[in-house]
Amino acid sequence: MKKFIFSKIKIFILIIFILSITLVISGCDKTLFDIYTQINSDYSGVRTVDIAVKTEYIKRGEVSVGGEKSLFDRIFAALPQGEINTSEKDSYTHFTSKISFKDVNFLQHVSIDNFSENPPERYYAKIEKKDSFFSTEYYYSDYIDMKIDDALINIGGVNSDFARLDSMLKSDKEIISITYQVKFPFKIIKSNADVIGSNNIALWNMGYGDQKLVTVEGRKVKFLSYFLLVILGIIILFILFLIFAIAFASTKKKIDSSRSKPLYSYDNYFKRNKKNKY
Repeated sequence: MKKFIFSKIKIFILIIFILSITLVISGCDKTLFDIYTQINSDYSGVRTVDIAVKTEYIKRGEVSVGGEKSLFDRIFAALPQGEINTSEKDSYTHFTSKISFKDVNFLQHVSIDNFSENPPERYYAKIEKKDSFFSTEYYYSDYIDMKIDDALINIGGVNSDFARLDSMLKSDKEIISITYQVKFPFKIIKSNADVIGSNNIALWNMGYGDQKLVTVEGRKVKFLSYFLLVILGIIILFILFLIFAIAFASTKKKIDSSRSKPLYSYDNYFKRNKKNKY
């Protein structure tokens, strides 16, 4: 079931585009598409997929689009399985689906056509870590494929849905706005993101035809290591202080002893000479 859910994420974008493009193409408002992935420190998390279509187009789409279902129903049905909600904000209708995952390393990347001739490892997101005494470095990567593969277009021919969609999106890339966001569980120190916001959120702005390997490098400081280092430093300083104090006391004792002996010696010398003289 998990494999089916994540696979559906990759193909639903195309379904939405085909259904909504006939309405959106006639207007100047974009269809907004946002992929938001929140990763927890144990590599689990939630991926939220949000499609925002102008509410005006949704209302016009109450008339069936290529069948008995309205545009609203078709978009709703095409969303990936998970916690699905709809809402309206700023004259847009949002279709949102949340999918929980236990390990981000098994989270498939987002693809517009569910097809790739790239090596299999690029199908999944990936996170690795590297430990050092003072910190742990985390390296995250994911592959975003917003291009319909030429092989699919050639197989289907110029009249296929893939070919028509490819032609429409190439003719006007303003039709769709795509953002990919990652909320990282650790402090972000390096990324190829377009924007790094507060709360360790990295954001990439993308368009049709873009293929990008997104990367994030984060760091978790080991405060216990610093604390132990401070304690060790204090212990070493205390030991050095004791050594210095003992050495200083011993040296002072020797000096005092050496200063007092000559006085008695000279005194006895003069007494002996005086006695012998008489």
